[in-house]
Amino acid sequence: MTEVSEEASSRGEQLRGWVTPGRACLAVYVAVLLVYSGVEGIPMDRVGQTGWIIAGMIAAKIGRPWREHVRTFLDWLPLLAALIVYDHTRGIADTLGMPLRVGELADLERWLFGGTVPTVWLQEQLFESTVRWWDVGAAIVYFSHFVVPWVLAAAFYMWSRPLWVGYIRRVLLLTYAGLLTYVLLPAAPPWYASARTGDIDDPVYRLVGRGWNELGLRSAHAWLSDAQGGANEVAALPSLHAGFAMLVAVTLWPLARRWWLRVPIALFPLSMAFTLVYGGEHYVVDVVMGWVYVALVMILARLYENWREPRRQLPVALSAGSPAPVEPALRTTEPDAVREPNERAGR
Repeated sequence: MTEVSEEASSRGEQLRGWVTPGRACLAVYVAVLLVYSGVEGIPMDRVGQTGWIIAGMIAAKIGRPWREHVRTFLDWLPLLAALIVYDHTRGIADTLGMPLRVGELADLERWLFGGTVPTVWLQEQLFESTVRWWDVGAAIVYFSHFVVPWVLAAAFYMWSRPLWVGYIRRVLLLTYAGLLTYVLLPAAPPWYASARTGDIDDPVYRLVGRGWNELGLRSAHAWLSDAQGGANEVAALPSLHAGFAMLVAVTLWPLARRWWLRVPIALFPLSMAFTLVYGGEHYVVDVVMGWVYVALVMILARLYENWREPRRQLPVALSAGSPAPVEPALRTTEPDAVREPNERAGR
């Protein structure tokens, strides 16, 4: 009987040790998020998602010093600011009078692919009046752009701050590089060249949202339609959807040590590329340029980190390994001389 009571007491202590304020608040946060998603729909705008992520990390840290909560907010502030700036300024190219590239990209696709525009060919082969399984897959893959990069950032933040810093640095570089290009070189996607200007004779449909109704997620389809209606329609080159998918892949690749983990990582940017081209949102050239931007961002970030790291370590090395300087007045000219502790130098 005593052994049973002791075992029950031990289990109770383990349970009390496991249920921390942070875990309890995190459970409440998850419940609130689920209720909100069921009533209002899954938060899919990037600023709103970032706010939910910050709130979740603060909830998980309840019970820790308040400075950690302030630091969490300040750590994420640059990303939040970048997303706000990006979402509010990516349409300014329309008002600056920069020449719009429409026919040039369509002609380049025809030149690269023997007179065929890949988007037109894919839709001729795969598009049907009824929703097919690949339409559902395309909807899920396209939606992942609004979730995966930010969930990965949150996971890195909770797991390893240095890893998070490097990842966010690349996210910001890619975001602003894309924004600058959209302003200086506005380019139209395939559906625009077909429906608005006629540079593509064949009809091109926007198909990335077809699968939502099949999944019963009409709110997601409605949100996507609203987002597409308010987005910059001439921000096609480079494709940041393709760019962020590739950035996620190259970030996770060295962390995945087993081949069966690397297979879905490698398939992620490829499936995003198919979705964008088949869905009429981007040319193949847009996708490739998105990948090129990621390569340039990775190189620039690595060069900066290699340049900065020795300068960060130098003060630490000096303070930890260098002896304190000896004042000239305290040195003796006779190395073997023995002096009394209070004897003045030179006497």
